[in-house]
Amino acid sequence: MAIKKLNDFYFKKLGNWNLVHSFLKGFWRAFIFMLLLLIIVDVVVIQFVNGRYFIPVILLSLLCIPLFYYILIYSRAKKFIRTRYQLRNFTELTTMRRYLLYAYLEKSGFSTRDDLEKLIRFIHSEMAEEKKSYQPLSTIAGVFIAAFLAILGGSFLFLMDDIVERLIAAVLMIIMAILLYVIGTFIMSIIRSKSETNTKKERELTKEIIAIQTAILVSENTSYHPFLAMERKVAENDFLKEIITARSFL
Repeated sequence: MAIKKLNDFYFKKLGNWNLVHSFLKGFWRAFIFMLLLLIIVDVVVIQFVNGRYFIPVILLSLLCIPLFYYILIYSRAKKFIRTRYQLRNFTELTTMRRYLLYAYLEKSGFSTRDDLEKLIRFIHSEMAEEKKSYQPLSTIAGVFIAAFLAILGGSFLFLMDDIVERLIAAVLMIIMAILLYVIGTFIMSIIRSKSETNTKKERELTKEIIAIQTAILVSENTSYHPFLAMERKVAENDFLKEIITARSFL
């Protein structure tokens, strides 16, 4: 539960949507409207215009998509972080996100490199336990399918006297087993995809914590403080200060 809360904090509260794009909803609506308009134009061309214009119109529409994205989303987002957070580019946004994570962890009791190392070990242990919880599901599913087919097959074959009927029943059971295997594999792939997503989040979060450890090491051994500029900018922004003072994940 603690790791889930920490993931929610990093990937939601410190995500691009919460920090930037949630303030640009109007421009996102305009972008989606332009996409729908392009689709309508393409449909009209297909229905009412000579077919030789179809490919050029489609290519023009595909070229318009990145253009609209740059004008309505990218440029607006860049202007937003410059005026709201005093950041020059998205690289500084990444640095600010890292500092916000560090400030939040520091408030939660992880202020030194050793503390962060313990947190990394804690994250690994929690994720290992989560992965183990998915493993019995595949075994249970396999046992259930085998038991179901054994009971069903025994019942059918026991009631049939004719050899041809038994052969037909055996073929049907094989087909049913294949179908159940496909369905079970699909269900397990969905479950595994969630586990794989959590594993990717674990790697990214661990990578950020290691980067914070490196920044702390640099500040301890040199006169350079990697987070000093971001600390000043966050101190001047009430929205960012509110993020740091959120309830601890523990």
